[in-house]
Amino acid sequence: MTPVHAGKRARYGSRARGVKRVELRLHPAYPLSVSILVLTTSRFMEQQLAALRSLAPQERFETDADAAPADEVEAIVAFRFAAGIAPRFPNLRLVASPGAGADDLLAAGDIPARVPIVRAIDPLQGRRMAQYVALMVLRQQRELARLEAQHARAEWRRFAHRAEGTVGILGYGTIGAPVADALQSLGFSVIAWARAPRAVPGVELCAGRAALGGFLARCNILVCALPLTEETTGLLDAQAFAALPRGAYVINVSRGGVLREHDLIAALDAGQLAGAALDVFTAEPLPPESPLWRRPEILCTPHVAATPRAEEVARQILDNLRRARSGAAPLNVVDRVRGY
Repeated sequence: MTPVHAGKRARYGSRARGVKRVELRLHPAYPLSVSILVLTTSRFMEQQLAALRSLAPQERFETDADAAPADEVEAIVAFRFAAGIAPRFPNLRLVASPGAGADDLLAAGDIPARVPIVRAIDPLQGRRMAQYVALMVLRQQRELARLEAQHARAEWRRFAHRAEGTVGILGYGTIGAPVADALQSLGFSVIAWARAPRAVPGVELCAGRAALGGFLARCNILVCALPLTEETTGLLDAQAFAALPRGAYVINVSRGGVLREHDLIAALDAGQLAGAALDVFTAEPLPPESPLWRRPEILCTPHVAATPRAEEVARQILDNLRRARSGAAPLNVVDRVRGY
């Protein structure tokens, strides 16, 4: 990029609809030649890089951590990177996740404490996640797979629908709340669980680990929307599945590490669970040899429940970079203790 001297202003210009022009002022302590390292590990990250370049054409972007000038990188945009990368860059001011989760970034373990880790929160992502969850709840509740099988056989057979029961949502944040709204609008009885108590109008909220067992015992359908932290890793295990009513159904749209896949299969074998819809997995892409693919009670989808908009994420990243450069506090900072 063209160097911008201290005191001079740079503008992030964009003709994109709905995107505000963001004005940056470089702090005098910053080097005159700076760059943003974007680790393009997926097609989504390639789209993210394109959106950043479109909104900030005057910035210089690097995509190779090994080739990037160590003293010039001031921000890293990535879902994950290996230990040893962040400490290479002495002028690093910001690490940005282009998604709502930052567990893979925290796993690096050596991002300097002085460097804020931020995440992106696309308001539309919660709505899209709610659509996916509602689709899976209705698919199970209205026995869509059975109807499709009957259609394939040209079989006219009417049957009574299942009783609606209660849908429980694990996690009541930017994902869990819109999921609850969508399901309530469809007439479902909804309860939620969170790590700490708070007032939630219109939804019964159970809080704390001590309340988890009682919460699970009421969930005919369980929706997991928790972040992956040390506390939630493996939370949905054999004990949790046993606490659910017999014949319960599980939907996971959070992180694969929250659910123990072997325990899920065992619960299906025992008849404790009726099935599951899984959008996230311990290993992604899910290997073809995974037994999850071959269970008719399980629907596996390739982490597509909701994807944040690249332009919205880019706008938030650039705004936080502006804040880092001016000494202002960034937004959506990850609490390293809580893990989100």
